[in-house]
Order: sequence, then structure tokens, then C-alpha cells
Amino acid sequence: MVKLLRLTYINLKLSMKDMGNYLIMFIAPLVLTLAINFISSKGGYVVDTSLAFDIKDKGSYGKELLQKMNINENVFFNEEEKALELLHKNEVVAVYQIPEDFTEKIQQGEKPNIKAFRREEGNATLAFELRLEEEINNKIKREILIKEGVIDNKDELLKYATKAQVKVGDSKLDKEFLLAMTMILYFIILSSSSIGERIINMKRQNILSRAMSTANRGYEILGSLCLSILTFQVIVNLAVIFISKLIIGFSIPSFSIVLTNIILASLFSITFTMFLTRIFEDQGAVSFGSVIFSIVSLFLSLVASEASSFPQVPLIIKNLGKLSPFYWLMDSVENLKLFPNALVLFLMILALFSGGNYKLKSFIYRT
Repeated sequence: MVKLLRLTYINLKLSMKDMGNYLIMFIAPLVLTLAINFISSKGGYVVDTSLAFDIKDKGSYGKELLQKMNINENVFFNEEEKALELLHKNEVVAVYQIPEDFTEKIQQGEKPNIKAFRREEGNATLAFELRLEEEINNKIKREILIKEGVIDNKDELLKYATKAQVKVGDSKLDKEFLLAMTMILYFIILSSSSIGERIINMKRQNILSRAMSTANRGYEILGSLCLSILTFQVIVNLAVIFISKLIIGFSIPSFSIVLTNIILASLFSITFTMFLTRIFEDQGAVSFGSVIFSIVSLFLSLVASEASSFPQVPLIIKNLGKLSPFYWLMDSVENLKLFPNALVLFLMILALFSGGNYKLKSFIYRT
């Protein structure tokens, strides 16, 4: 144990001297968390694609909907020709026409039909249309609550809406906290690319072979390397979450959940890299594989956790997302639970560590 701790301390000092570690594990998640929070705090929905709107609604809901989504440009009232002219001039990619009975339909608890005129088929407006549908559905639900007498007026409705946050027991999760944890966990998985480079470099510089030639055993060498990187990642990422909390002002509902998931994400990142290193034994291939895996893992986990938002995605892809470590990490954070998430992640980590430690000597001495 003393030998393992001594080797861990030596490797930890090496990690702390590498400025690249601070860039990907500290600066990147912190800057992105603060930047995204700053942009979202401006309020509303920002349309990334140029769109135009023609409001024919005889009521007020059509106008209110666009105002709530922070849409103020290219909005016309009963001027279909002007809106379509922008489309013909290629100044916008789509024109949305809000019908005359928009307010009436919603008040009756029915979904209105919004016409869309586009230059060509594509998914450039998919994100906007998903958000638009979500806002309309929320509006309909509110009208139904009022109509059924669940609530008396819109002021009371706003009070209910304010309380409609993610809750587990008496705890509620701030969206800023979820954003910070998402960035931290994603960059922990992404940092596996830099860990792979370090292992390959240690092999090329014969650092591993010299360590193996001593009384050190294979598990002690890999174990100390894992513990040093784990310690560094935990310290740095806890700093990120607390600095973000200090600047943004969100609450941390459960420190034990945060700490456990940071540790599990770090262990997965480390063991996954070791496994990739044993397969490819090439710095470029390991880095590329790590980056691709982190991106695919994030995408699949989002599809699996928000399956209803991706109706066109095949069921097999949605289920595949549940094999992603990111899915289990974020599910643990969002629901403030450790079981069975921690067990599933631990089994993944154990399998990867066993694969990375298999026939270690032959890997180290192989040129």
C-alpha cells in the first residue's frame, strides 16, 4: 500500500505540471458553463436560423408565443406576401403562418395547425420546431387546467409553473447546476484522449518498462497511474463546480451525488483509455477514438433520456443509448440516486480495467 501511494504521489506531481490537463479539465468546462449560462440568462429562445412569421391569429396567443420565444424579427401581421417575399429572396429559410383560430384552438384544448413554407426539405429548422411544439403543448395544458378548474386564473398558473422544476423528494435541481454537471462529466470523458497520450508517451520513453523492471507489479503501476489521474480530476472538477456555484449562484442538492459521479466518470475515462491503448498502441488512434466515443456517448445518452423528443430515431438506437456511461451518470445526477447507476458504471469500469491490465508486461516491452 505504501509503495502504491508513493507511486501515486509521483504520478500526481507529473499531472500537476502538465498545463494541458488544466485546459481540458478545468478551463474548458468552467468557461463553457459560464458562457452558456450567460447566454441563456438573457432569456427567451434564440433562433439560429433566419425565419419569418405571418400572424393571422384573431386572438393574442400567437403574438404572445413569439414574444415568449424572444422572436422579434421578420414578424408580420396578415402580410403573407411580405413574409413569402423574404423566402423567395433567400433571406429566410422558412416562413411559419399562425392561423386565425390559433388562440381559439388552444382555448378549446386543441392543437392548432401551423403552416410552414420552406425553400427545401431539411432539418435546419428542427430545433426551432421542437421548441415551438413544446411551447404550444404547454399552452394547451395550461388552458386545460384552467378549464377543468384545477387552477382559477393565470396568476395561479404562473405560481404552479414556477414550482414545476425537477424534484426528488423535497429537493429541486437548478438548471444551472445540471448544466455545470453536464459540462464537467462530458469533459471528464473527453479528457481520456489526453490520458491516452500520456500512457503512450510513458511507454515510448521507457518509463513503464523501467518501473516494471523494479519490484513494482503491474497492478501497482497501472493502479498508481489511475489513482493519480483520479485524484487530479476530482480536485479540479470539484473546483469547477464550486467556482460555478459561487459565480452563478445555484444550489448543490447533494454533494455526495456530485462527488460519486465525478469519481465514477473519472474512473471510466481512465480505464477506457487504458483499454483503447492496449488495442491501438498509437497515440493518434487512441486520441481519435476517445474523442469520437465521447461525442457519440453524449448523443446516444441524450436520445435515450429524451426519447419522446426524437420520434424518428429507431428504437434500437434509443436503447443503445442506455449502454452509454454518460446516460447513467446524468440519470444519477438528475434523479439524485446512486442505485443501480453506480453499480452499472462500476461493472463497466471493472471490465475496462481488466482489459487494460491483461498481459501488461507484453504490452510494455513490445516495440
